[in-house]
Amino acid sequence: MKNILFRCVTALLLAGSVFAEKKMTRPNLLLIVTDDESWFEHDIYGHSNLKTPHFNRLAEEGVLFTHGYVSAPSCGPSRASILTGRNLWELEQGAFMLSYLPKKFTSMMEILENNGYQPAFTGKRWGPGLYPKEGQSGMAGKGYYDVTIKDYEKRDYLDRYDVPGNFAAFLAERDVEKPFVFWAGINEPHAKWPTQQEAEKLLKDEFNVDAHRINQDPGNNPHIQPFGFYYEILHADRQVGQMLASLEQQGLLENTIVLYIGDNGSDSDPGGVLEEAAMRNGTDLDPLRMKGKNTPYDAGTRVPMALMWKGTVPPGRVIDDFVKSIDIAPTFLQAAGVAVPPFMTGKSFLDMVLSDQSGSIDPERDFVMTGSEWHTHPRTTRTIRDKRYEYIVKYPNANRSEQIVELYDLQNDMWEYNNLIDNPEYASVKERLKTRMDEYGRKTGDPRTTGDLELFNETLKVQDLLLPHWNKGMEIRRWVSGKPYGDLKKYLGFE
Repeated sequence: MKNILFRCVTALLLAGSVFAEKKMTRPNLLLIVTDDESWFEHDIYGHSNLKTPHFNRLAEEGVLFTHGYVSAPSCGPSRASILTGRNLWELEQGAFMLSYLPKKFTSMMEILENNGYQPAFTGKRWGPGLYPKEGQSGMAGKGYYDVTIKDYEKRDYLDRYDVPGNFAAFLAERDVEKPFVFWAGINEPHAKWPTQQEAEKLLKDEFNVDAHRINQDPGNNPHIQPFGFYYEILHADRQVGQMLASLEQQGLLENTIVLYIGDNGSDSDPGGVLEEAAMRNGTDLDPLRMKGKNTPYDAGTRVPMALMWKGTVPPGRVIDDFVKSIDIAPTFLQAAGVAVPPFMTGKSFLDMVLSDQSGSIDPERDFVMTGSEWHTHPRTTRTIRDKRYEYIVKYPNANRSEQIVELYDLQNDMWEYNNLIDNPEYASVKERLKTRMDEYGRKTGDPRTTGDLELFNETLKVQDLLLPHWNKGMEIRRWVSGKPYGDLKKYLGFE
């Protein structure tokens, strides 16, 4: 308790000192969340030649995080963790794709609104999921969806909602007496993508990019994607530039924290074709998916992340410490001068970005732990990694009868091909990471560590019963909206 109180007091003092030194009002907060892109998709990380100038601007005029992670390699749980500052396993049904986010887990949007901020949002929010009586969206304030992209019917591979256009609409009518917090959910580069032929032309016409020269093996990156994926990476980046331009036009850029993060890793299997084949054949799914979205590897949870606060955060710095999506809510609250509530597990990184240091700054940020539970199928995994090694546990579930454990030396095998778990030379590494996973799991109440699995096991069964109804369209989502979760279980025949 003393540590919690100390953190809250320190947060208020630090935020207050920043405002006093700069003689300014509390900062506006713009959170940009993209959909399905791993960290290595951006040229600034050195493993792609695909230039994303607006993301690069955030990094060059602010801070680039080389070890930015999300709590889960799946969008719903990942976004729930961003909003609440809690690990996915601390969110009950919120740990499961297509389930619901319980109201009792207060979101940072609501906290900021209660402390004088004007919240608003557009694009993809928390989800996809359900909204029973016990559930919430995690948002607050007004949603902006009136502006749509031009010729959407002819470009149905893009999200129909114009994120920068709706952000501009918000800026035009915002309450100028209040600071704002805005969630900008860019849906790209989530599949559907344009065809190879379409994308090749789009890349050339809109970005002057030769599709055949993308990713000419920089850093021996094996993750080669269709041209349509790369087009949508650049389309997402273009939207970032348009939002920055709107802030500049209104003279708001210098007092706005702009934070960019992907919600999970890149999708190597749109439509689940490889997944279905793997399940039919009883083969290991992860190598087929190149260890990206929905998998427990670095490519599934390590994402692009950068922060810019012009005139306040010293620019051009690279931070190598582990920073996790659950740290965003505490950071935003601290920057706003709001005490971080004790139920948030995340730790603010505001002190790091306000410093003039680069590299490894905080010695306590020497590991990260992530996990997953369900995304169209059971995906019961936990991963812990430090700067060199990654230890993965794949727990038994309906599709896997035995527990699988893996260990990788990322210094010599960054793409995770060589499982060292049975190599006796790494026995001490395995034991060290296993112990640390157990310690952090107990500290944060992870049911996979404590063994208190009743709620998780029940939810896994409900999700398997729900999936066929979900795949038929919106009917089940409309039916359950506002009703008790227990009614859904009865409807599905859960016992």
